[in-house]
This record gives sequence, structure tokens and C-alpha cells, in this order.
Amino acid sequence: MKNIFLLFLLLLSHSAFCQDITVYLDEGNELISKNKFSNAENTFRKGLKEDPENPILKSQLALTLINQNKNDEAEKVLGEILVNQPEFIAALWYGGINNFTKSKPDLRKAIYYFEKAYHLLDPNSPQYFAVNYYIGRSYRKLLYLEGLTYQEVDRMLETYKKYVELQSNAEDSIDAKSFIKKVEEKRPGKNVGKWIITTQQNIEEIINKTTK
Repeated sequence: MKNIFLLFLLLLSHSAFCQDITVYLDEGNELISKNKFSNAENTFRKGLKEDPENPILKSQLALTLINQNKNDEAEKVLGEILVNQPEFIAALWYGGINNFTKSKPDLRKAIYYFEKAYHLLDPNSPQYFAVNYYIGRSYRKLLYLEGLTYQEVDRMLETYKKYVELQSNAEDSIDAKSFIKKVEEKRPGKNVGKWIITTQQNIEEIINKTTK
């Protein structure tokens, strides 16, 4: 999943945009491909001086910020795009990535973004298996951290199974299949409000919270 960050570069480079920003977009994307994120940030900012509201330049700027762990700045830029274009797919995608990968992930916010992007994606595209991975994986983490409702477990299984179906040879497919089997065998009924899988670590965290 390491290359998911760059999945939208080809898509964006072929999108319709003002000819005046072509140089900035091409140069910035080239710098991203070389992991020169600070330089790419500067390039996209220069482009935005000429076309301040361009959503493609703003999306790619956000991507450079994400890769520099400037997550709050990235969130602000993406929010500016989505206020005017709530279905701008690159901004939704990067919003999900931003919240999934930051040092203190906001997994529910990541799910929110990925779900918004879900039905906008081509089922035959690489992004489609990736969005199923990220939603399923986010719910999996939440199952251990704070628990899930019955409906959320359903959605976790649906997306995780789709990911395994589309990426049956992925390195983590065996682990994913084992996890799915475990959940299907152990999940409680609909009468249980929230199900959390406990480990020694999160038991200790729960005890610490209740004793403070």
C-alpha cells in the first residue's frame, strides 16, 4: 500500500485545467515522484498565486503537506476545496489519507472521507481496491480501540472482503482472511450495542481511564 499516496497523480495530470498552471503541475508532480516534498510545496504555492482557487493545485499542495506531516495545514487546504466542490475526488481521497496516516490517526474522519469518495471511484481502478482496504482497516483498528456497532462490523467485513477479493495475492491477504474468519465466528448478535475486541494493552488503557 506504500504507493497509494501517488495514485491520483496520473489522474490529475490528465484532468482539464488552465494552461497557465501546466508548468507548475508538471514540475510539482515530478518533485513529488522524487520525494522532494518541500520543493513541490513551493512549486504548487507559486502556481496558486496565479490561480488561487485551482482545486488541482490545492489538492497536490495538500499531498505535499501530508508527506511532510503538516497534517493540520493539509486538512485546512482540503477543507477549502470541499467547501466549493464537495465531490472533488482528489480532495476526498487525500482527506482520508491525511487522517489515516498522521501520528495520531482520526480513523472515523478517515472513514468519512473514504466513504464520500467510494461511489465516485471507478471499480476497475487501483483506487477502488485501496478505498476498500482503508475503510476495512480503519474499522479493524477501531474494533480494538473503541468498539464497533453491529452495522459498522457489517461494513468492515464488506470492505475488507472486497479488498481481499481484488488483491488476493497481497502480502497481508492471509492475515486479512484470518481476521475476517475470526470476526465472523466471534461477533456478538445485534442485541449488543458495541463490540470491542480486548487485548491486554487496551484492557490496561480502559482501567487507567476509569481510575483517573
